[in-house]
Amino acid sequence: MVDNLSIARNLAAAGVEQKQAEAQAEAIAQAVEQRHGETASKADVAALKWITGINLTLTLGLLGAVIAILVLLPG
Repeated sequence: MVDNLSIARNLAAAGVEQKQAEAQAEAIAQAVEQRHGETASKADVAALKWITGINLTLTLGLLGAVIAILVLLPG
């Protein structure tokens, strides 16, 4: 996600008029979003980590069950 306010503040600090700085910041943000599409939010990343953790836990549990069955099978 592009921080429009930060870009506008940096432009204004460099001497660009406030209205123009805001317009340029918006244009930059739109260009970045068009180029890269929607970016993941912190919530998206947290959800992905949670899902990945669940999948890993289930996979390891299933692997453990298969190993236990193989060990317990007669000869």
